Amino acid sequence: MFTPLRRLGLAALCLLALSACNLDDTAPRSQFVADGEACTSDDACVSGLCLNGLKVCAATCEDSCEGDLVCTEGHCLPQDYCDEGFGPGCALTSCEPGCHADATCDLQAEGGPTCVCNQGFDGDGSSCTLIDENPCLIDNGGCGDPELVQCDALVDADSGEREAQCTLINPCITANGGCGDPAFFTCLHTGVGDRECADVDVCADANGGCGDPERYACVPRSGAPPLCRFVASCDVAYEASLVYDSFVSSNDVDGIFVGRPFLVTAPHGFDAENEGYQAANLHQTYLMFELQPLSELRGSSELDVTAIHLDMQVMPSSMSEGAGVVTVHQVANEWYGANLRYSNRPPVLFHELSRMPVFLDGAGLGDHTLRLQGELLSQRVLESVNVGARYLSLMLESEEVGIFYYSNRYNEGAKAPKLSVIANACDQQGFGAQANAMVSRSEPDTALGEGDGLVADRDRSEFYVRFDMSQIPVGSEIVGAQLELVAIDATSFGGDATFTLDYLTTEVWDEASVTYSSRPAAAGAELATFTVDTSETRDLAQRIILDTTELFETVVEHIEAEQSISLRITASGDAATFAGRNHSQTAWRPRLTVIYE
Repeated sequence: MFTPLRRLGLAALCLLALSACNLDDTAPRSQFVADGEACTSDDACVSGLCLNGLKVCAATCEDSCEGDLVCTEGHCLPQDYCDEGFGPGCALTSCEPGCHADATCDLQAEGGPTCVCNQGFDGDGSSCTLIDENPCLIDNGGCGDPELVQCDALVDADSGEREAQCTLINPCITANGGCGDPAFFTCLHTGVGDRECADVDVCADANGGCGDPERYACVPRSGAPPLCRFVASCDVAYEASLVYDSFVSSNDVDGIFVGRPFLVTAPHGFDAENEGYQAANLHQTYLMFELQPLSELRGSSELDVTAIHLDMQVMPSSMSEGAGVVTVHQVANEWYGANLRYSNRPPVLFHELSRMPVFLDGAGLGDHTLRLQGELLSQRVLESVNVGARYLSLMLESEEVGIFYYSNRYNEGAKAPKLSVIANACDQQGFGAQANAMVSRSEPDTALGEGDGLVADRDRSEFYVRFDMSQIPVGSEIVGAQLELVAIDATSFGGDATFTLDYLTTEVWDEASVTYSSRPAAAGAELATFTVDTSETRDLAQRIILDTTELFETVVEHIEAEQSISLRITASGDAATFAGRNHSQTAWRPRLTVIYE
């Protein structure tokens, strides 16, 4: 408030300032009170301002005032005039005479403090009424921090009243959004209250912990640690050294044929010419191998011999059509190339170590590899190695057909006969089929079993093979799976000769009674596809090896569930017959190999 002294000073100053103040109003002066004269209201003063407390009219100004007055918004005022809290240029500190209970005084409002109704209320600030009962308007409906939780007022179907529904704006911030273990799943915030769950790429870092990517492939699994699939080769190949190769002829019992670029097998009554040689009647081929290169196999517990085979490279030749058989026998080592004749040929020690059917189409087999193998051949090779034998001699002969082979003298031995031993350095177990059977749509109620072979024929026939894998050591980590089949016949119907492998959803089926009508359900999950040669020059036995990630994953799932696995083979456009579990050639029977660590 102004003191009496200040009031007198102000009055004096105002009187002195009359000459410095300007009157801009054009109304007659007699209607207004002059500057410095007594007043009761602003509209009575020429200047338009009646000073509070002093009740005198303030002088007007443009830039400055006399004495200690300050030119404030066009009026000469004391410096402490705004201490009163009102007047030109003075910001009010409250809303007078007060606001409604549901209103708030806005001190920053344009034009000075203003009463404003709160959210959810309508009015001028002095009087406010509730717009609607929205529970979210008060304290975010009790949902908590509005930055984290959104409140939505929803009408309750029963009461008809609106109730607060709280939605976590980003659900991923709590418990990984319900997506599961964050080690395997990631939560992606896609909108208020929305999220998507995705698998973590567990294989992206350090090959998923599987080790050297040259040896192991990381196979991701949803919600679980990855599988590590062995992709390197387990096979270690050993090759015996060929010492002698020659042949004998019953037409020339004392003839010596060592050093020729070819070898011959032919039955009695056969007659053909190749490489300028007339092959007539019985011809037998003799081979002697040195076993020293195989000595590492002797007594080894770390190497598992998986295959032993004799490879003969067949020469292009003109021969009559027909099917025949090539047979391998073990003979005594009592011969050498420069002295071998029909008349002194060595005696047979073990008969029929291997019998391989062959088919000639009139142009012969062409430049082709004839692979001879079998259990007895493998047995005799390993027994010879284990007893420390230095040499192993074999004799080949053929029935119904004659065949010319490349010898060690041809092109410096590039296509010479080879005796190979394939050993496996991995821990693995091979399983023969526990059961197998085919079914046919053309005979829907007939149990066909294995028959003369397992047939997959377009959409008409399919077959099943079951393997029991319970012998896998408990606690083993499975790192590989491989299925071997041998096609023994194939027929083209103009298709692409594609066959598909998948698996059955049940273990319960009997090979002696399953029919097309009662066939078990298949998963329909493609584990592998493969083709076979349907041409007339195809191999009599086509070995198919299936080694896919999908087959591996399915085998692991069945082993973890302690179940056997039943596989199904179907055809798309052509047909083929495969050797079953009872086929006379044991090496052709279905086999599932599981690699573990």
